[in-house]
Amino acid sequence: MTTETGPGGARAPHVGISVAEAPLSSLLLQAVRAHAAVATAMLQRIDLVAPQELVLLFLQENGRSPQSEIVHFLGRDRSTVTNTLQAMERADLITRAPSSTDKRTMIVALSGKGRRLCPKVREIWSELERLTFGGLTDQQRVGLAQTLAEVRRGLPDPTARIRRNPADVRHEPPREGQHDER
Repeated sequence: MTTETGPGGARAPHVGISVAEAPLSSLLLQAVRAHAAVATAMLQRIDLVAPQELVLLFLQENGRSPQSEIVHFLGRDRSTVTNTLQAMERADLITRAPSSTDKRTMIVALSGKGRRLCPKVREIWSELERLTFGGLTDQQRVGLAQTLAEVRRGLPDPTARIRRNPADVRHEPPREGQHDER
């Protein structure tokens, strides 16, 4: 693949990976990456990085929450979420404190600064929605939402073990005490 240059010799954005055997998955990945790149640039305007904005909105909607609930909500590794929350705490976006009933449990809450950022985060997500889907008709938007929901429903549970042979589409849950580390 060749790299194209734009005006002034600047490199044009790369459209992304395209796998001939998976054209729809390739397009979906390209769209997700482009969407994430735009979101990243927009969040930088208010000194946030993904998924900090999601944590702020989660706490705004759910109030003080155990850290384990945020791990579950984000669907990420516990250590990754811990690092995110520590950075947010250093930036005075959240507070973390041991639970009064179980000292092993950390309770996470919005700080005043984090609470004040929530309306800006919602504005950014609204703007991102307009930028991403504003060129679609109402009918196309409804159809796309239905199609994406159907695709999501059709995917196996990410905690299920998927057999190595791609022709064998059976999905099995992990055995007791065994975790799928993909």
